[in-house]
Amino acid sequence: MHKTLPLVEETLGILKKSRIEYCHFKSNEHLEAALSGDTDLDILFALDEIEKVNELLLKLGYHKFKTAWFVSYPYVEDYIAISEGKIVHIHAHFRLILGESKVKSYILPWEDIFLKNRVYVKRYNIYTSSSVEEMLLLVIRNALKLPLIPSNYQNKRDVKDATREFEWLKKRVKREEITQLAQSKFGKLIVESIGLIYDENFNYKNIKFFLKRSKKELNKFRRYTYIQRIVIRLQRRVAYVLSILNRKLNVFPSIKNHRTLNNKGIVITLMGADGSGKSTQVNRLVNILSKKMDVRYIYMGSGNGPSSWHRTILKGAFRIIKRKKNKSNQKKEVFPTTPKKIFSLVYFISLAIEKRKNLKRLQRFRKKGMICVTDRYPQTQIKGYNDGLHLANWHGSSNWIKKMLSTFEYKCYNISNAIAPDLVIKLIGEVDLLSSRREEMTIAEIKKKQDGIKAIHFEKSVQVFELDASLDRDILTNTILDIIFQKMKSYQA
Repeated sequence: MHKTLPLVEETLGILKKSRIEYCHFKSNEHLEAALSGDTDLDILFALDEIEKVNELLLKLGYHKFKTAWFVSYPYVEDYIAISEGKIVHIHAHFRLILGESKVKSYILPWEDIFLKNRVYVKRYNIYTSSSVEEMLLLVIRNALKLPLIPSNYQNKRDVKDATREFEWLKKRVKREEITQLAQSKFGKLIVESIGLIYDENFNYKNIKFFLKRSKKELNKFRRYTYIQRIVIRLQRRVAYVLSILNRKLNVFPSIKNHRTLNNKGIVITLMGADGSGKSTQVNRLVNILSKKMDVRYIYMGSGNGPSSWHRTILKGAFRIIKRKKNKSNQKKEVFPTTPKKIFSLVYFISLAIEKRKNLKRLQRFRKKGMICVTDRYPQTQIKGYNDGLHLANWHGSSNWIKKMLSTFEYKCYNISNAIAPDLVIKLIGEVDLLSSRREEMTIAEIKKKQDGIKAIHFEKSVQVFELDASLDRDILTNTILDIIFQKMKSYQA
């Protein structure tokens, strides 16, 4: 059973109260899913109300996102917010722009008709397009995306979805209604083709027949010539494929792949002792947010998370060294000369370089409007653990090499004070509970780490929240998402 999200209820109420003309113009077959945040809200607005709509949605807390150029279209805006742990995405259309995937070569001048004939659904307090107009638009949308080769056409996901929607609409539209509407738009030649589609539903032959009969009239609404369409389609498809590869391989992490915030991005840091569920929450946040936004995940720790190439090599070498018994002399030395101590020193310097690089990447991502989620964060307040300095004891050494290395490490870590996160979520729980989740650690070790996390402070501009790590993980995720939404709302002020 779908439940309309509170923010969606509020939005629909204010749209009605403000007398803004709109209608949910497609995919009304699964309207309930859209109202509950499971799919997008595809809403058509009058073009002359674009400024009023923008102002209203921003006041409600929606954030207007920028869309990557290869999947953006004129007269279409993306407004995104979060309600009860779900992403609300209003796909706002101010013209009926449609056509081939990644191109959208056509703009139909039928907005006034759709808005004039809209239907009020009292149950949900929402206006939708009339079923007959939605049916005709569904046929046109699929005709304009018809592939040249019919191979496996009926099994394509979008065709299956369209077929299901068409069957739903047939229960609400009579044959003569759709044929009369099609004839008024395209002339008498279209009647036979639209009748066949109504009788036999979607199949390649009938859709192609409809396209052939309607092509002359549809061409009046083209925004690209045939050659322009081919070139633009090729450019956008290549860019789209490269963006997918880049997202998976992370070759050029600073290149935008998805929707980004307009002004600057948000850096969200999760901190917590072992057993707090920090990594689980990080993964859940990244998975949820990345469906609609350009999200960058950065592991800022020193454990088994993603690491730089040089630290990966060192971790592999460490596993080999660990297997061997240490037979070296244990007496104190002025400077580490044993292989194990030298290895540890190299590892700490490698870790410092990695953290410096990650912090600078974080700064670039934020400037580009991306949502950044970090697992832990480097700090200079606590030495030796909780992602703090490892060579701090050498800072006042009389040995110039030790002092130089300690200073270098400090400079790498100290960048974290200049490039501070926007939000810090500290997951704090009962030590006994955390210990039961991490049996390999002692209660004293966990308590030490958690006390250290509590003690770490940030500058005043950083919002810090302490959440109960014992909460149900869904409740915890929703709470964090709501905090992120409040931060996004503050960006609109």
